[in-house]
Amino acid sequence: MSYKGMRWYKCDFQMQTPGDPNNWLQNDPAYLRKEYTQEELITSVDLYLTKCHEVGLELVCITDHNFIGLEYLRVLKGRNEYIANQLHKEPLIIFPGFEVEISQGLGIHLLCVFEENKSLNDIDDIVTQLGLPRSERVINGNITPLPQATFDSIQKIVQEDHNGVIIAAHPLSESGLLNDKFLTDYFQRDMFLNPKLLAIEVPKPLAEFSANMQMLITADVACHAEWRRERRVAAVMSSDAYSLHEGSKGYIGKRHTWVKMSNPSLESVIQAFLDCERIELSLNSPDEDVRHDKIVSLSIENVAFLDNQTIHLSPNLNCIIGGRGSGKSSILEYIRLAASHKQDLKETEQIQRVRRTLPPSSLVRLTWEGSNGLMDTFEYDTASQTTRVTSREVQDPATILRNLKVQVFSQREISEIAQKQESLSSLIDTISGAELDRLKASEIELKSTIQSLFQTRKTIERLKNERNTLLQEIKEIKRQWDAFVSVQAENERRNKAIVAENYILEVVDETNTLVTSWKELIKSSTREHADLVKQDWLEDSYFDDLNVGLRAAKQELEKNIEAALIKFSEEIGSLTDKNEKWGTIATAIQQTKTDFISACHEKGVQPDQLEVLKGLEQSIRLKEQDLDDREKKLTNSSQEIEKLFASIGTLYDTWLAQTNLKIEKINSILASGSIPYTRQGSPFISVEIYKCRDQEHFKQIWSANHNIRGNTRLGRNWEAIGERLFQTFEASEELTPWAILAQWLENEELMPTELRGHHEDFNAYLTGDGIGFWETMQITRINDRINITLYRDDGTRAGSLDDGGLSDGQKNTAILALLFAHGTNPILIDQPEDELGLRFHIQSTGSTTEESQI
Repeated sequence: MSYKGMRWYKCDFQMQTPGDPNNWLQNDPAYLRKEYTQEELITSVDLYLTKCHEVGLELVCITDHNFIGLEYLRVLKGRNEYIANQLHKEPLIIFPGFEVEISQGLGIHLLCVFEENKSLNDIDDIVTQLGLPRSERVINGNITPLPQATFDSIQKIVQEDHNGVIIAAHPLSESGLLNDKFLTDYFQRDMFLNPKLLAIEVPKPLAEFSANMQMLITADVACHAEWRRERRVAAVMSSDAYSLHEGSKGYIGKRHTWVKMSNPSLESVIQAFLDCERIELSLNSPDEDVRHDKIVSLSIENVAFLDNQTIHLSPNLNCIIGGRGSGKSSILEYIRLAASHKQDLKETEQIQRVRRTLPPSSLVRLTWEGSNGLMDTFEYDTASQTTRVTSREVQDPATILRNLKVQVFSQREISEIAQKQESLSSLIDTISGAELDRLKASEIELKSTIQSLFQTRKTIERLKNERNTLLQEIKEIKRQWDAFVSVQAENERRNKAIVAENYILEVVDETNTLVTSWKELIKSSTREHADLVKQDWLEDSYFDDLNVGLRAAKQELEKNIEAALIKFSEEIGSLTDKNEKWGTIATAIQQTKTDFISACHEKGVQPDQLEVLKGLEQSIRLKEQDLDDREKKLTNSSQEIEKLFASIGTLYDTWLAQTNLKIEKINSILASGSIPYTRQGSPFISVEIYKCRDQEHFKQIWSANHNIRGNTRLGRNWEAIGERLFQTFEASEELTPWAILAQWLENEELMPTELRGHHEDFNAYLTGDGIGFWETMQITRINDRINITLYRDDGTRAGSLDDGGLSDGQKNTAILALLFAHGTNPILIDQPEDELGLRFHIQSTGSTTEESQI
């Protein structure tokens, strides 16, 4: 199964043939005399068909006057497929018909066209029924007008009885329906206003007519009421061909009409006449002018509940129609899967449900054509739940998929946009496009800069604290140093005295140690003396005398040394602590100690810290170096504080620029004609955008992560303070409530009287424990508040989002209008018709789909 969707067909609604020898140009190659051979007929027909293919015609209406070319038309239809095969073309769609002149006015010409398979004999009988038997259709070489026939009588037979369609031929000619003189003299208003007249033939595109004529044909609201049709009449262009080649009369290919159809039929043409957006009077196919991105087709295989098929989509408006549970939503979700990167898909219940319809053997393939005409193919892989590009090698499929920007909206998502300011704000942001993206990129950069400057400000505060600490430490060290200097003289005297005292004590101690050690040494030598053992090997007393002599000598030495040591000790004592002056010296030494202690007490210096204080001079020097370093950093950072305030101001200006851009973008859309108009000539919706005025979003920011205990005075009144802040902001011209809050922190008098009692706690919190919360608030943009007002077809006000006067269907209608009116990327909407609200919007969607695919 494969539905190829609608496309534009090149059509000619009025073509004569050589079967009318009275009007076909005699010097034309396809001309037939009144008497001709079968071979000449076939040659003429083949030339005729070939020329139609050469100029690209796909649908032709053969409208010889009074159907006098019946036999030619019969052969034309018979040779159609053969010639098409020879040219490797599709056969022409040939609608049989005729042109007649009625007796109204100066002789209005009408084209009567029938379905492709209508019996030619039946059509011939219709002409007879209208009052022209075959023998009377041409008299003396002149085409015979219908006797006493009117438009009403003809349309009854042609349109009501035989399902044909009537087109008013060349209405601007001398005898035409809309000729100025004709209108004045014969006043054919009733015929023009007749709703049974569906189409008229025009010689040029409507844009080339006068404004008044355009208003008349299109039934514009500004058209004179007496001539304004309830439904506009379709305008078509035809060649009115009388030759194969360009000449004095119409020729094949001179003019044509583009008609959008799926399966070409007369019924499709009639539907196009009723929906004039499916008719284009342009030289080239409107498809050639489609420069937006579009989904060409979706192929599905082996999916649950749906047959294998390829669905071809129109580059503009598409409608998938089916009963409940027939798979309409699944088709849209398959497109969503094939056109989205896995990371960008919200794992909704709908997505999970549609994934369950895809077994491992399933195929979901999407064919895409970019605005540059390049094609891509995407396939969804069930196993990995990812989409890959199969038409070419790409390094980053995510980037390719994100650039598709296919928008898919379920009924719930559309309702959410209509009900929630946050969602509506996101939609307006999307509508604002790349320019807003650039402003948001600037916003992100500014926020990053401001956050860095906030950190710099904290560093500056730390440096200030460190500088103050250093100043105090230096002051304290210098005070101690000054005290140290004041007792330094006493300390030096004391130290010298202590050195002298210690020297004496060391000498005395050294003497005592020397005497004791020597005494012990000599005694040890005497005690440890060992006599030589008895020597019985010799009769002499030598060895005995030796033992006695040695012992006596050692005893004598001990005696002499002890006497010497006593003398030495006495001499040292007489020089030191036994000296008669030592008492005076000892007293003087003690006095230096006493004087030092007294001086320390007087200057507040602890004697035991004196050695520590000796390093104060070095400490002062190091501290002063640190202080100089802090001062330099503070000097360099002072400009950063100015930059901080300037950056915050620029950020707020950027927020204002974003709002102004949104307003400008929405106003341009409303003024562009892409939004349906009321009969009063104004868009059926209006959109107001109020900068940073979304109160619900403000409350979310105000209440989030402030970490204030609810049992404190400030905590109990926090919500009330926020509410009063927002009220003050709404009544002001400030760009954001944070600017007002900054003023309150700076000056208590600027706060509302009832809040001033909280200023101290408020200020202490936002500059203390809550400074991080305050900094975050200052760079957080509050969403704009958006109000949409909807108007009835007569221009009266139906209601708005603000006043709650709109039904859900009306809200959805307004949202759909905005979705349809902007951008060039495909939009997929899963929305039941009974939820759309205003019917006239749906009737007008064609005018909003020329630059995007829906």
